This record gives sequence, structure tokens and C-alpha cells, in this order.
Amino acid sequence: MAKSKRVSVSKAKLAETGEAMEIAGALEQLEGAEEMAAGVEDLQMAHAAVKVGVAAVAAGASDLTRAADAAFVAERVQEIGDVVNAAGIVDIEEGVDMLMKGTDVRTMGSIVSLMSEEELERGLELARLAGELAAVGDVAGMLDMPVIAEFLQNRGLRLQGIAVDQMLRYTSTRALAGAMKETGRTIEDMGENEVNEGELRVAVSRAAAQRSKEISKTSDQLAAQGVDELVTAEIAADVARAAAATGVTEIAEGAAMVGAGDSIEQTGEVLSDRARRQLNK
Repeated sequence: MAKSKRVSVSKAKLAETGEAMEIAGALEQLEGAEEMAAGVEDLQMAHAAVKVGVAAVAAGASDLTRAADAAFVAERVQEIGDVVNAAGIVDIEEGVDMLMKGTDVRTMGSIVSLMSEEELERGLELARLAGELAAVGDVAGMLDMPVIAEFLQNRGLRLQGIAVDQMLRYTSTRALAGAMKETGRTIEDMGENEVNEGELRVAVSRAAAQRSKEISKTSDQLAAQGVDELVTAEIAADVARAAAATGVTEIAEGAAMVGAGDSIEQTGEVLSDRARRQLNK
């Protein structure tokens, strides 16, 4: 009777152990499945991080290329501005020089004009003397002094010729003075135009310098943005590697747990079947 009771207890423990192993195996498989699911999520995260990294690398490379292009353009714009500025300064200097020369020529024209007026006065004075000599010669002729009268007449005619030459010289000198004044004004106009062109070039060079600074600033911003994007790509690569490694480990561990749980469950089923068969005997 005692032996039969011990056999019944052993059969009951065997059945209980089988059921416990089945439950433990099922739980182990469930935990392993969850571990594998977590590994799959990590692998998906790694895949997404790789995409982010690739996009960040492409964006960073593009921004750095654009930054280099912008820096090149900024440098060239600055060089052009420097050349234009130098040309503008030369134009202003030449224009000022032409203005001074034009003023000098007009001043000389005014001086020549004053000289021509003096020649006119001298010619008129000589003409008056020639007339006076001619009148005195006529009076000497009336007074029956033919030698003196002829002398005075000749001197009067000579003075008259000199007066005519003097007045003709006045005419030519006056024309020369007018031409010099006109030339001076022309030179001054040319100088003023040259100064205006120089100032315009200097203004253009300043605008070019300002534009160069703006482009250079844009280049710096693009370069900084490109570096940030490359750093982001590096971080994304690290995340992808870590997530991939974790995911692979979790899947492997989960698969091992599922396998172990399946073995435990099968062992429990075997024990339960054996316990049932023994109870049925």
C-alpha cells in the first residue's frame, strides 16, 4: 500500500514537473520572441540611421562644395573691385590734373586777351599820331615848307602802316585768346568727365567689396552647415553601428532563448506524456 502511494506521488510530481517545464519553455520562447522583435526594431533603427547618415553626407558635401565655390567667387569679386578702384583713383587723379591744366590754359587766354587789348590801344594811338603828322605836314605845305611837309607826310604814312599792323595783330591775338579759352574749357570738361568716371568706378568697387563680404559670409555659413551635417552623418553612422550590433545580438539571443524554450517545452511535454501513461497503467 505504501509502495503504491509512493508511485502515485512520483507520477504526480513527474506530471507537475512536465507542466512546469512546458510553461517555462513557453515563457522562454515568448521572451526570446520579444528579444528577437527588439532586435528587429534595432535593425530597423540602424537602417533609418544609415539613411539619415547618407543624406547628411550628401548634404554636407554639397554645402562644402557650394562654400568653396562661394569663397572663390567672393575672392574674384574682391579682386575685380580692387582693379576697378585703382582705375577709378587714376581717373580722378587724371581728371583733377586736366581740370588744373584747363584752368591754366583759360588763365593764359585771359592774359593774352589783355595783351591784345593793349595792342589795340597802341595801334589806335599810332593811328592818331599818323593823322596828326599828316595834318602838320599839310600845314607845312601851306606854309611853303615842302621838305618838312614831305617828311611829315612820309612819317605819317609809316606810322599809319604800323598802326594797321598793330590792329591786325590785335585781331589775331584776340582770336588766339578765344581759342585758348575754348581749349581750356574743353580740357576742364574732359577733366570733369574723367573725375565723374573715376568716382563712378570707386563707387562700383565699394559695391563689389560689399558684395564680396556678403558672398564670403554666405560661404562661411555654408561651410559651417556642411561641417555640422558631416558631424550628424558621423553620429548617425555610430548610432547605426551600435543599433545593428545590438539588434544582431538581441536576435541571436532571442533565437537561442526560443530554441532553449522549445527544448524545455518539448522535454516538459515528454515528461507530461510519460506521467499520463504511468497514471493510466
